[in-house]
Amino acid sequence: MKNLSDHLTVDMRRACLMVFLAGLALRLLHLGSKSLWIDEAYAAGLMDMDPIQLVRMSVAGSPHPPLSFLFLRFSAMLFGHGETGLRMVPALASALAAVPLMLFAARRIGRKAALWTGIVWAVSPYSVSLGQEAWIYGILSLLGFGLIELADRAWRGSRTSLRLTVAVALAGVLVQHLFLLFTVAALALYFTLPRNERIPWKKVVAACAVFIVLYSPFALLMLDQASFRSERIARAALDMSEVYRYRLLSRIPTVFARLIPGGLLAEASGSMMSDAKQLAFWGFFTLVNFFLLAVLFTRRMLSIRFRLWLAGLFFLPLLLFIVEDPTVRHLTIMWVPLGTAIAAAVDRWRPLGPVLVVSTAVMLLPYYNISSFPYHRSDWKEAVALVEERIMPEEGIVVIGGNAGGLAWDYYASAGLHRLAPGGDDPYSEHIEPGRSLRSALDSMLAVYPSIWIVNDMWGPSAVELLEGSDDLDLIRVSPAMEVIRVSR
Repeated sequence: MKNLSDHLTVDMRRACLMVFLAGLALRLLHLGSKSLWIDEAYAAGLMDMDPIQLVRMSVAGSPHPPLSFLFLRFSAMLFGHGETGLRMVPALASALAAVPLMLFAARRIGRKAALWTGIVWAVSPYSVSLGQEAWIYGILSLLGFGLIELADRAWRGSRTSLRLTVAVALAGVLVQHLFLLFTVAALALYFTLPRNERIPWKKVVAACAVFIVLYSPFALLMLDQASFRSERIARAALDMSEVYRYRLLSRIPTVFARLIPGGLLAEASGSMMSDAKQLAFWGFFTLVNFFLLAVLFTRRMLSIRFRLWLAGLFFLPLLLFIVEDPTVRHLTIMWVPLGTAIAAAVDRWRPLGPVLVVSTAVMLLPYYNISSFPYHRSDWKEAVALVEERIMPEEGIVVIGGNAGGLAWDYYASAGLHRLAPGGDDPYSEHIEPGRSLRSALDSMLAVYPSIWIVNDMWGPSAVELLEGSDDLDLIRVSPAMEVIRVSR
């Protein structure tokens, strides 16, 4: 076997360091400026718990494995419980994820072209936002790309990489159950190599056996937590024919277009047709992705098996829409073929590298200008500040924001005001109990207070619809997905 570190020349190490530092700088810029959103508030509520209690509570109330929250706990322990501290480890992970992505592309396409893959990842709003969210997907990108790179070395004969492949695969599935996509992809990568370049299949079987033995105690946890998703769908009582139509016509095109610009692009919908700017961005990045993939899949220098493997990584995850409703954040694995496609295109047309980087980096300007999470623009920080500034002593507060709305309010509240958060005070409960209707809660508050402030994180229709017939009503739209309403009886 040849020396597997040959491609890590001094220049390549410097390139990896440069891309990592540039990506880290972009993630540290305004790291704490965006308001936490509901999922981040859920995570923030776990940070004061000891590790054992954190694991127990997160397993009971979340569809995600506990290791992700331990990473965030480590971030808060080192850097504080503010927005910046909570997001620091995801920022480091998202920036560092460029390195294994570059190394994989360098081995498969070429070193110079792979540099542009790393730079595009570093500057894309998609990856920057993963690193500016106190959640799991920035960490997932590092572990996922790292696993693919390690597996590519391991199957070629690196014993150290083989051991690390098992360790990273186990860590990944304990961060996010969907990491199983990466583990299957890493295993399938073995079959893309010529027989004379890959290790004996018995070693692969042994590595798989070790992984299965180590993961088996957690497999039941995966099945149990997966029931959270189906439970939510069942409670919603949706017409599944309409759901599948929506996923096919809106969600899948949205995932495809957002792979580089992220949540800056609106979801595909009829209302988008009246927004010329959104249409232009949608058209541009959709065409860019189609072009890059066309170059990749027609590159004859790559083996048919490797191209089929890349196609599988890009298209097979979309089958999740049959049973789930993932966002582009869940499908980081699609960046493995996309990153390889960027390298392949630049290897063919060198000027394309700077063009891709500039067109991607330009999208950071509007990204930094928004004050909320780009995929669901609810500005809790601004909403809480607005209510605390204007509320009178005799007025009440109702917080509407899913199962963690009360936690989001408490994170930013400074005045110690009493608030009612129907269904949003205890997201860590193992069982979801049916609660009072929201209309009933509002009526009860209006019976006690002459007027109330409603803070609504809009996952559905406006709360104004619940207040039909109320004459004295003031609506303030704090952000696209956040409204504050003052209503008097």
